Parts: sequence; C-alpha cells; structure tokens
Amino acid sequence: MINLPDRYSVITNTLMSGGFGSVQPVRDNFLGRDVLFKFMRSGNDDDQLRNEIQMLAKARSKHIVEIYDVIKGEAGEVQGIIIEHLKGRSFEDFHLEAIGDPTGYLKILYQIAQAITALHAADIIHRDLKLDNIKTSSAGVVKLFDFGISVEGEDYHTRLNRGTLVYAAPELFVPDACITKEMDIYALGVCAWALASASTPSVLFERPPQTSARVPSIDTVMGGKLAKEVVDLIDACLSTNPAQRPTAKTVCDTIQNHLVRDEHRGTFVYNDKLYTLSKDNRQVALKFPGIGGIGAVYDGVRFQITSVQGDVYINNSAAVVGSILHDACVLTFGRAELKSHRYWVTFSSSHPEVIL
Repeated sequence: MINLPDRYSVITNTLMSGGFGSVQPVRDNFLGRDVLFKFMRSGNDDDQLRNEIQMLAKARSKHIVEIYDVIKGEAGEVQGIIIEHLKGRSFEDFHLEAIGDPTGYLKILYQIAQAITALHAADIIHRDLKLDNIKTSSAGVVKLFDFGISVEGEDYHTRLNRGTLVYAAPELFVPDACITKEMDIYALGVCAWALASASTPSVLFERPPQTSARVPSIDTVMGGKLAKEVVDLIDACLSTNPAQRPTAKTVCDTIQNHLVRDEHRGTFVYNDKLYTLSKDNRQVALKFPGIGGIGAVYDGVRFQITSVQGDVYINNSAAVVGSILHDACVLTFGRAELKSHRYWVTFSSSHPEVIL
C-alpha cells in the first residue's frame, strides 16, 4: 500500500486500470483541484513509470497531459506520479457525429496531430497512439496520455512489439522491429478511421495489416464532407510504405489551412500601392509593361500563381503557373541584366488561428 503525502487525499478507492498501471482520483488539497495518482501494479513495471516521467517532462504541449508531481517512498524509490485529471469527453462514440460535423472531426484530428508534432519535435515516439489514450480536458482541449512505452530517438529496436492491434503499422510485424515516427503517423491514420466509423476495415486486423488489400479511402465513410487534399492526406497516413506517410507537422499545417478556409488575407505591396487577395477578392493581376506580370488567386486555402508573363521570380526562383506564394516573399519582375529597371513587390499573408 502506497502512503500518499498529506497534500493529497483519496476521493474514491475505485481504481481505473490500464495495461500496466492503475489510476486513482485524488484531491490536491494545497491547490484545491482533483488530480490522478498513477502507479504500477507490479514492481517489475517500474521502468514503465520512470519512462513516462521522462517523456512527460520533456514533451511540452497543451495537447499532452501534464505531470504535476512524483511520489517517492522513504528510500527515494519512485512509487507513482500525479498527473492532470482529464474530465472531458472521450471519443469512442464520436463516429456517430463525424459525418454531421466534419469541422469538429477535423478539429479533433488537428489536436491529436499537434500532440504528435510536439512529441516528434522532442524526438519522442509515442508507440501507443489510439482513441483510448485521447480525452479532453474540462476546457475541451484534446489531450494525449499514457507514455509508458514511448521511446526517445529512432534507434530503438523492439522484440516485444508492444502496441495495440489495428493501430500497429505493418513494419512493426517483423523481428527486432525499429520503432520510428512513421509508426505514430500510421496510428494517426487509424485514429482518423476510428473517429469516422464504427466499422474498422477488416484489412487492419490482418497481421501484418493490409496484407490482402489496401484500406479503403476515408472518403468512403465521410461521404464527400472533406476536401480532397485532406482525404489524400489521411489516406497517405495509412500507406503501407512508411516513406509515403506525411509528417505530423504536414498533417497539422494542412488541416489548419482547411479549418481556417477563407479567413486568410494576402497583400502585395508596390511602393504605396496595395493589392489584396481574400475571400472578397479572389484574383489579382500585377503587370509591368514590357517587363512582366502575374495573375494570382486565393482558393480559400492558399495563394497561387495562375499566369506568368515575362521574367518573374519568387525569392529569386523562377515563378511558374502553380507556384505557391509563401507567407512572406519578394516578387521580382525582370531579368537581372535590367538592374535598377527591375520591379520588386513584396507579398505577405495573415496567419488566422484555429478556434478550438
């Protein structure tokens, strides 16, 4: 029996059990808030707890559960940890809402991807990403928890192949598998499916998964409610080839652009003249007679070159039809030989935030 410091009092003796540990709600009397006390059922699993402490201490994000305290015994041994008590909703039944709320669906995926982005930036691989390990705070913020089998770096090889069937990537089903960030991305793709449908594709239960066929497109269950770019992105997460999966940051950036569709504003500045692209003014043409010109359009997600006349450069790279205008760049009209007779136009775009 673990004796908690006087600072904490037990709310209920009912324990919530996980794969290796148990969690008990307790009250932090000093700060006046409910928290969770997590401890291992077996002393042989102490390494799981120490691992979780290290990972939570290193990874910082509002989408990752917070660690508040480490409980030690008289000899200084780690007995448990105090973590944030997530009192919001879980997502096992969100599929009942998904097709009727595609924006809400994307907001959940976006927040999960934000958590994975923060982990990967800290060189941490979660290894057990699944809907069971995702919940919201009382403020409605989606958070990821359970870092017991997470690893740091990409030189970790496993013989136990710990993880959850269905969420496990195909390359995990080999002896001495190397744990990679791409495995988290595959699990993210499975989360996208689990959020959208109660019927998990049977090919995900195969060992390795997708042996007999590829998983269907997410569009088969979302019924055209998602933009093609988002559909392609989610489908790519479940590629059997790890190299074809996007990074977590790419997932974040792409979904963010679609969540703030039509809220961007792009501005060209030449001397004292302003030319603006927005949902109210989709197209702009810039022309310098005898030198060059461009046409640009805002499609609700990004700013893109639609026509080019003469010699035009974006940050010294030749502009071509289809070029994307970056958040901040300089457009140069005219060849270098023209020197001072060239024209320079700056472009910048706003950064609308996703409202969660």
